Amino acid sequence: METINNKSMELTGLRKLTQNQLINIILRKDDLEKQLSAEVKKLHKANRQLTELIEEMDNLKNQ
Repeated sequence: METINNKSMELTGLRKLTQNQLINIILRKDDLEKQLSAEVKKLHKANRQLTELIEEMDNLKNQ
């Protein structure tokens, strides 16, 4: 009987550890998504600026 109880306690401990790990993974995922979103916004802004510069250069060439 004791072996079964020990096994049950081990499994419970593993479940708790797994839950904590999942929570940490989810929190890290959310953090990474925010960082990536900010980087994407920066890249979109830089892309717009480059597109505007290219258009200006094309306009100057065509004058």
